[in-house]
Formats: sequence, C-alpha cells, structure tokens
Amino acid sequence: MSGALDRTNILEIDGNLASAHAAMLLAEQGANVLRVELPAGCAWRSTPHYHVLNRSKESIALDFGRADNRERLTELVRAADIVITGFGPARLRALALDYDSIRKINPRAIALQLPSLGSRGPEADFDANEDLVAARGGISGSQWARSGNPVPLVFPAASYSAGTMAAIGAVTALISRGEHGAGQLVEASILAGALSLQTGGIMRHDKMTSVYQGASDPLGPIPVYRLFEASDGKYLFAACGNSTFWGKFAIAIERPDLVADPRFEAAPWGVPVEHWQPLKDIIEPIIKTRPRDEWLRILRAADVPNAPVMTRQEFIDYAQVRALGMRQTIDDPAIGPTVQLGLPVFLGDTPGAIRGAAKAPGAIDEGRERWLSGARSRNGAAQNRSSSNAPLAGLVVLDFASYIAGSYGPMILSQLGATVIKIESLEGDSFRHFGFGFMGWNQGKRGLAVDITSAEGREIIHGLAAKADVVVENLRPGRMKRFGYDYESLAAINPRVIYMSVNAFGNRGPEHNQPGFDPLLQARSGVMAAQGGHHAHPVYLTCAICDYGAAMLSAYGCVLALRARERTGRGQFCETSLLQSAMAFQAGEFIFYDGRPDMENGDPERRGRAALARAYRCADGEWLFISIDQPEQWNALRKSFSSVPALSFTEGIAAPAEGKLALELAEVFSKLNRSDALALLKNASVPASRVSHAKELFDDPQVIANELIAAVNHPDWGPVRQTGALIRFESTPVKVDRAAPLLGQHTDEILREFLGYDDAKLTALRSRRVIK
Repeated sequence: MSGALDRTNILEIDGNLASAHAAMLLAEQGANVLRVELPAGCAWRSTPHYHVLNRSKESIALDFGRADNRERLTELVRAADIVITGFGPARLRALALDYDSIRKINPRAIALQLPSLGSRGPEADFDANEDLVAARGGISGSQWARSGNPVPLVFPAASYSAGTMAAIGAVTALISRGEHGAGQLVEASILAGALSLQTGGIMRHDKMTSVYQGASDPLGPIPVYRLFEASDGKYLFAACGNSTFWGKFAIAIERPDLVADPRFEAAPWGVPVEHWQPLKDIIEPIIKTRPRDEWLRILRAADVPNAPVMTRQEFIDYAQVRALGMRQTIDDPAIGPTVQLGLPVFLGDTPGAIRGAAKAPGAIDEGRERWLSGARSRNGAAQNRSSSNAPLAGLVVLDFASYIAGSYGPMILSQLGATVIKIESLEGDSFRHFGFGFMGWNQGKRGLAVDITSAEGREIIHGLAAKADVVVENLRPGRMKRFGYDYESLAAINPRVIYMSVNAFGNRGPEHNQPGFDPLLQARSGVMAAQGGHHAHPVYLTCAICDYGAAMLSAYGCVLALRARERTGRGQFCETSLLQSAMAFQAGEFIFYDGRPDMENGDPERRGRAALARAYRCADGEWLFISIDQPEQWNALRKSFSSVPALSFTEGIAAPAEGKLALELAEVFSKLNRSDALALLKNASVPASRVSHAKELFDDPQVIANELIAAVNHPDWGPVRQTGALIRFESTPVKVDRAAPLLGQHTDEILREFLGYDDAKLTALRSRRVIK
C-alpha cells in the first residue's frame, strides 16, 4: 500500500532541527524528500539527531554560488511540491529561496518556512537556536524548580513541536492547493512551536488564577499527582487525576481515612495550598516502606494510574513499545547498527514506512536523478487560489475527546478552518474544572451536549457522522465500540469518514488497555530521568510534551488521511498515542548505538549545558540566556565585558555550566539590568535572549508581530487573550475568532443546521434529558 503522500516531491534545504524533523515526518508518510546541504555543512552533523531526523531522504551537497548549481537548483525547485527551509527572511533572499523567488520558478510550489522567531518583527533575522527560543518562548522559564529559577530542558522540545506543526501545515496546504491550484507560503516558526506546547497556560484575563498555587515542586504539581521514592531508592509516578483515583489510592496505601479528612476533602486538585505539605508528609513515608515494584503491583491492582521512572534505553525495550512497532533497528552507514524510534502515527489504509538510514550528501547528479525520477511534471499553469477561506473550510470534525491529548488536535483543525463540534455528556468534559486552561485546548469549537448512551442520542450521533469528514476520540480502547461509535460502525454509515483514535498506549499490545496521563509516559519514556540527571531525583516536566505531542500528531494524522482520501475516495482508521508522542518529541534522543553520547545528563537545578550556553540572573531579578558557539562570539563577549576572563575559545566553550567561568559570568550579569545587558549583547552580535514567563509573551514584540496571540470573546468571561493560529498561511489565511464553547452552547443550532430538527423536537429532547 502506498503512503498518504505518495508522489509528493519535497526539496529540503538543510537548515535547523525543526525543518529536518518536518521533512522526516513527511518522508515517512510517502513523500520523496531530497535534502540539500550547503557548502558550510550541517552544523549538527556530529549529533545523534542527524542520524534520526535525516533518515528516509535522499541527500546531496550543492554550492549555490556556482552558476551551474544555480541551474540545478532551479530544476529541483521546478519539480518540487514543497520547498522546506529553516532560515530567516534575509538569509532566504540571499539564497534566492524566498517565496517570491520560488514562485517565479514554480507557481505551484508550497514554501514551508521554519524560521527561529518568525519572519516578521524586529528579530526576524536572528537565527536563534533551540536554547534561545525555548528561553524566549516560555519553556525554560516555566519549568519548575525548588529555587524558582529557570531550568532549560535537556532536549529540543520546541523544535520537535515546530516540525510537527510545519508538517501539519504542509499537508494542509497540499489539500488546499488541489491538483491545479497555486502554491503558497506556509510558516511554522520554532517560537510558535514553543507556544504550541503551552496553549493551556498562555492565557490573559483579569480574573484568571493558577490551578497550582504552591511552591514550584519538580516532583509534581499536587501531593497526589507526583513522583514518589520507594524503599529501594527507585521512583514511580502516581497520577490521581480525579476524585475516583484519589479514593482508590487512599485505600491502596491503607489510609482510607484521608478521603474523609476535612483538610483533604477537595482532593485531588482542590486541596488548599496550606495542606499540601501535610499531605505529602503523610504519603511520602508510606511509599518508602515498600520497594517500587511492589507498589506498582498494588496500585495497578487498585486501578490507580501509575508508572515507574525508566531510562530511555529501558523504554525502547519495553514490550508495549515493541508491540506498537516503535522499536526499529536501522543500519546507519556512518555509525553502524542502531536502534531508533518507529513511526508516531498509524494510518490503516495508507501506512507510512521508514525508507532507509540517514545518508551523507552524495554525488549531485546521482541523488538528483533518483529524486527527479519520482517527480511529476510541474509544467502546467497554476490557477490563482488565493482565498479568504481558511484551508480546511467546509470540513466537519466530530470531537469526542477530552484532556489535552484529545482536545488540542481538533482545536488545531478548527484553526485551519474546519467546523469542529465538541460532543460532551450532559455533565460536561471533566477538564472544564481547569477553567481558563480548558479554553486553551478547545478554542474555536462549537459545543453539543448529548446523552450518547440513549437511543435518541445515538440517532443524533449517527446523523452527524453521516455528514462528518473526521471523528476524533480518546477513550480507553473498546469504549467507543460499546457505545456503537467505533470506526467500523461509523464507516458503515459514512465510508468517507476519517477516524482518529488517541489514547495512552495504543490499541494493541500487552499494556494497551491501561489508563494513562502525560506524566506517566514522561516517567516511562526516560525524559524525567534525563531531566533529573544521573545523580539527582527525576523531574516532572511542566511542559506536557506527551499530551501536546499526541494532539499535534493526531491533527497530522487527520490531514494525512484527508490528503489520501483525495486519491482513494475513502476514509480510514488512524491512531496515535501518548507512548508514540513521548518518543516522537524526543526523536533525536531515541537512538542507540556504540559510542552514543550521554544525553541524559540533566539536573533539577540545571541552568544550561555549559558556561557559554546558560541562563544568568541580572540585577533586576530577571534572567537572560546566552548561547555562544563561535570564536567571534566569544571574542565579542570578552570585548563587551572587560571582567570576563581572558580564556581561549577552546577553553571557554569547554567550561561547564557550574564551573569557574560560569561563576564569573554570573557576577558580570548580576550588576546589569536585563534590558541593558541584552542591548550590549545585541550590539556585539552575541546570541542572547530574555528568559520569558507566559505572562510576558503577550507583550513580546516578536510574538505580537507574528500574530501568535489572539483576542476572543467568551460568553461568560468576556475578552480573553490566548494563543492564536500557530501556522501561518499566506494565501488561505486562518483566523481565530471563537472562544471555547460553554457546555451545550451550540446544541440547538447544530441540530437545526445539520439534522433539520425543529423547535418542538429540540424541546422534547431537552425534556427527556437527551440534550442540554
């Protein structure tokens, strides 16, 4: 069976991790990707990431400065459906790879751009690396530490997020283009990728308060949703995410009296802050009475969601990982036999495949000819398809999902123009208790409240399914089948429907039916252990990569299936999981081979990876991040600050994050306000950025210039500012103008519009508590 992107030609100009990740995701769903490396070479060739993110591609080296190579480049652009770059606008113009230049050669080409900080604004041409974007985009500043200081992550989360969003944008643009339409510019910056991992927390309203009121605890957000150390020194995560699991947990630890204790009666999320530590002081000694494996058995028997903290190496050998095909052996020509992650999205009828190991740039003509042999002619004239309609306008999505992993994917589809109907029980989505956070995962949807277990409710769902393009659900395996809403049942009504299933552990394998939450997959996948490092406790990531990652991957799977439907005329079953997203958002870390460097060397109070790639506190209490990797940058820093020691670049670049040089630089910055220090660094062309918190993003000129924040009007709360559309389409622009719905807010209008129900029928259904 062919992939969803079969016969799609992609030209990737070697840029950053995000652009490489996007190209890999597209290649492994059937696209023919040719990677072109520039004369300076790949800046990250020596890293493990190179061997993962460049697999499944052809690769050549090309010097654009030579006239004959410019002709070759023109030929390649003319044959491309998509041209992927990872540079700012000035660099693109210098390479003649800006959209205007591409459009002149090939009007049908889609220019997919992944600049660091967006293509507009005062710092559009600042080629900020992952560390600097994560600092600017709020990820490092939001990671919890007992000190309250910023903690950079030990893996490039923002780049993986941007790459996934870019892949969504690329396929969506192909759908919008059709067979004869013109291409367009599509942008997903790494800064937008950082925001895409935090949509539930990037919210501004006068009455907004945080769910987490206590001190920052790197073991977890609340006393019963956190890491615990067992008697053998090993850690587990217990995820009592609702009152049912809290009750079961209290019984499992033989303290059922805790449920009735007036201090904890609002557990798990409503325990007053002053009672957090007393509850921790009760539970922690109990967990330390038994070894971890015994607690895992006890908690599983009690149906309490839990997971051991594992290493990445342990996780890739985990039986459930193998069952989902997420452990793959690949012989790499440069580093030998490797074990790598598999595909993070499954499409039942048009499955993707890993198409070979990463290749070093080969002979120009050989690689070019192999790639061109899969190209279709691009000589037909392109019609102008500029439109005021968003690219997925007219498509209908039924959203049965909850939590972040289920809800955020349909929200992305709504931002792309689809009509998304959020289907809830009469009691509502349990995540509504997160208040403003709920708005960050359900923006743009219309709300329908219906009793899906009743005969009349089933009639409503089947009627909507007959007109739907996509169905998204994230119930535990088997639940939708019991209701009669599984893929087979709905496909019998509508063979064109695309069905996306999102769950914790997939739909097959020995652990597939276990409950799962983001931190349980954080724990299992090795990221908690990596962030904590070898000599300290594991660390709970406040950036929910497994939840947000699964949601983005579900949106990617949906648009892939929509693209495949254009060719086959049929819908299909698709799936992804928290397990797969945990690996996909650590893609370059999930590779194992002889000589693999240590990528698990974090610390709960990590400030950076080296003295010259680190966060520093300024005189006004604000933080900045510097990232120096070139001799001229080091020399410029020394000239700008006379008290910086006179070390060679080799000595400076090797200095550890907590050594003598770091202490001396900390002293330098402690005497300057952040704005003054950043001005001096910018003047000297030393790469640096502020370390932002979510609240600062609303006033960041770069965020504003790239329209990454939207203003919506909520029916109860009034004007609210939150993340906007994080993928930009030049010719089919998207807009965000609808807040998350109230429970059942649009029930009547949906049933009138889609099923033709009249007032009498709606009144009767309400009286029988079928709808709300």
